[in-house]
Amino acid sequence: MLENKLKNYKPYDFSASCSFYLGAIIVTLIMQGVAGIVSAALAGSVPDIADNGDFNTAFMILFQVANAGFIVLYSYVKKNKFSFTFVRDGESGKGLNAMCFIVPIIGAAVLMAAMYLPTMWYGYLTEAIGFPSDKGNISLTTPSSIVMIVTASVFLAPIFEETIYRGVLFRGLRENGSTLKAVMLSALAFMLMHMSPLQVVFQFALGVASAYLALKSGRLLPSVIMHAAANALALVMQMTAFGDVLWGWQVWLTEHIAAAVFITLGLFVAGFAAIYFLVPLAFGKGLPFGKRNAEITEAPDISGDGASQKTVAADINAVRDETMAELRKKEGRIRYFIALGISLAMFIINLVAGILS
Repeated sequence: MLENKLKNYKPYDFSASCSFYLGAIIVTLIMQGVAGIVSAALAGSVPDIADNGDFNTAFMILFQVANAGFIVLYSYVKKNKFSFTFVRDGESGKGLNAMCFIVPIIGAAVLMAAMYLPTMWYGYLTEAIGFPSDKGNISLTTPSSIVMIVTASVFLAPIFEETIYRGVLFRGLRENGSTLKAVMLSALAFMLMHMSPLQVVFQFALGVASAYLALKSGRLLPSVIMHAAANALALVMQMTAFGDVLWGWQVWLTEHIAAAVFITLGLFVAGFAAIYFLVPLAFGKGLPFGKRNAEITEAPDISGDGASQKTVAADINAVRDETMAELRKKEGRIRYFIALGISLAMFIINLVAGILS
């Protein structure tokens, strides 16, 4: 019954995926507004509600529930279906293997090592312009807050955010340009979606690596696992003594700038080179990013002498269909940049608010 119903659903194309992305950003704004209203309402009865770990982590779970509801409801209303697979390789049909689990976890560890120092230097830059280094940090002082943040960031967010940004948006963007362009634009959208001035560097890197992993593995699950592993490692760094060790390294690096530059560049290049070569090697896919994914066809020639009325009508219909397709692409681009602009505006507002607070 489900298969028969899905026959009436169209896969997310470029325009539909951009509309889907815009809808996801609107849901993000709505949930942030709800959080602000609830926080203001509880301010009198709950001291320091804005810094309350249980409140913030509970909201993180509600936000991911909203994402899940949006994905299902939007797809149902618009009659769109996913053009990607979670488990099986979308090209070969092969099922899961050990590499689907090993490579994402290794990739997450490598990515954390490669991006730790660039993120650190960026943090010093934002602090230098007056943005607090601890702005947005969530207080994890109760067992319930720890359980909820693990649930939200390690289990829920990777599934739903990967579905939105690597499953739907990335695949849609590939229809309208090169794969490399799609990787960068989907990563940019993912980065700004967080609207956090302190997270942009690492989130962009994670977006690039996750899209590349989804591309080469032919399925979404490895990207979900990488996302989950990266978030889990970030929590380990925040909540254990390992964070103190890293802080000691930060102090040493700030005192040895010349060495720090070489170490930063070396880890960055080595990390991304490892991911670039390891992922396709593990999944048996070629290294280069593809060129344009949609074939460009020439407009039909309807000016030939002696063409039958039937042929002319068919050619006119073909031109009309091509014109409509171009209009849909333009609509898609507009919606993508509207969503990106909203995210950028919220990023700037949060940055200014942090500096002035």
